[in-house]
Amino acid sequence: MKPGARGTAKRSSYNTFVTIICFSVGLLGGYLILGSPRTADHIEAINADSRLGHGSHGSVKKVWGTRRELLTPKKASSGISSSSSTMGHGSIGGSLGDSVRGSLQGALGLKAPANGAANGGVPKEMAAALKQQQSDTSEQRVMTAKEDAAKEMAAALKQQQSDKSESAALTSKATEGKDKEALMKGVFPDANTWPITPVKEKMPGNTIHTLFTSNGSPYQNIQARIMVGTYHMVRKMPGGERLVALTRILHRTAPDEVMDEIPTFLAKPLQPECDKWCWFPVADRANAVQQWINAAEKDPSMVKAPWLLLLETDYVWVRPVPDPGDAYDRAVPGWSFGFDYIAPAIPIIIQLLKERCPDCDPKNVPNSGPAPVLARFSDFKAATPIWEELSLWIETHEEAKKMLGWVREMYAWDIGVAANKLNIRNLGPPASPLISQPPHDRSLGNASMYHYTWGTIYKKPGVEKEIWMFDKRTYTAYEHQLKLPPIPMPPNWTEDLTLQDGLKVTKELHDTVVDMLSHMNQAIAQLPDLTEKVKKQKEAEAAAAAAAAAAAGTKTT
Repeated sequence: MKPGARGTAKRSSYNTFVTIICFSVGLLGGYLILGSPRTADHIEAINADSRLGHGSHGSVKKVWGTRRELLTPKKASSGISSSSSTMGHGSIGGSLGDSVRGSLQGALGLKAPANGAANGGVPKEMAAALKQQQSDTSEQRVMTAKEDAAKEMAAALKQQQSDKSESAALTSKATEGKDKEALMKGVFPDANTWPITPVKEKMPGNTIHTLFTSNGSPYQNIQARIMVGTYHMVRKMPGGERLVALTRILHRTAPDEVMDEIPTFLAKPLQPECDKWCWFPVADRANAVQQWINAAEKDPSMVKAPWLLLLETDYVWVRPVPDPGDAYDRAVPGWSFGFDYIAPAIPIIIQLLKERCPDCDPKNVPNSGPAPVLARFSDFKAATPIWEELSLWIETHEEAKKMLGWVREMYAWDIGVAANKLNIRNLGPPASPLISQPPHDRSLGNASMYHYTWGTIYKKPGVEKEIWMFDKRTYTAYEHQLKLPPIPMPPNWTEDLTLQDGLKVTKELHDTVVDMLSHMNQAIAQLPDLTEKVKKQKEAEAAAAAAAAAAAGTKTT
């Protein structure tokens, strides 16, 4: 081998290797420099997406729906302004793309393309990486967009449901309010905070203004004159100074015969026929009291005391009502009387209570009535609307009238008291400071008045005819209301006396009856005879009517 031949072979192999390497690099460089049509499309898609997706606030953002759409992007809609297509140049996406391309070309020793040159200078691997990155980014954007859309839809549905729920709630509340208002008519949760009286000036807290109702018939006028007579008698006793006023609430179309003798408030009657005669004049009582309440609120001077004592005509005063306490102290209760013939537990009363006051306990319904009741003006104002409404309702429902009988409007009052949770203490005999009812009650007990609702008939065994009787229903004559005859007293007591129901007349009961009638006769003896006075009034009224008729006849002729 010639010297130097070995070096020549080596150089030849080396040259061949270099040639192969250069050829490969050339191929690779050409491929990287020229790229492929798809790579160019990808780069354009990236740039387009960058321009659309990273504009300033207020630009329209292109959302790619699928990878296929990413690979073949469509032109932006006409709704995008021309400025939107150039916003991406200063965006993060554009800067990132230029930086990546420059860095990659520098690493390969390639010259970066001039500004505005095609993106074909990006190597295949980088293009593929960018493609995958953009594809993943777009897919992520699609998922984010879907999630955002779903969230927006959920929020919209939630808001819509909320609006519907709120609207339904408001409608439900309004309906519930109307239903509750209809059911709770006459129920005043704040009644115990109302002013005690409409009178602004404070009156002595233990004084009493007595009220009673009447239709002005002879039957009730006879009783009223006796009751008022005994009232004036007890006012002269110790404690009588608390009885500061008395007012008759007359439900009648015109003044009656005792109008000048008894202080009277004239109310318009619901039953005008009761001026002469009607089956149940008491049906007008609640409405008449409501008229007085309304009038007193307009003219507070009508109210003379903080305590009001509502009575009926068939009462007999024996002594002043005990000191009730300070009416301005709301902790001090009023008083009512427990009648053993009033049964609030009967089904019809429980049902009526539930309709008027669903939250009320039937056990809290008193077995009383509107008289006798000692209560504040505010108490009467609260209880009377239900008393009035139910009284009218009962009168228009025959079944209710049959079930409740002659004491039906008393139940209406009791529901009014219970529904408004009034502070009125209900006591029966002998503890009650209000009334005793002989012969049912055998003594006065703690009471201040007698109530002669029951007739008293004395009989003896073996004798068919009664020995003696007193019954208010026998005193109905017109002339008796003008000049009251004395009431016959019972015979002396004997052990064999019985009542109409066969019960023994005890000495205690006999003395009680005698005491009641004695007070009545004492009052009767002091009452004036109104016969001549009323006769003159009637003659004057007849003359005035005749003169008016004559004058009217003259004008017509």
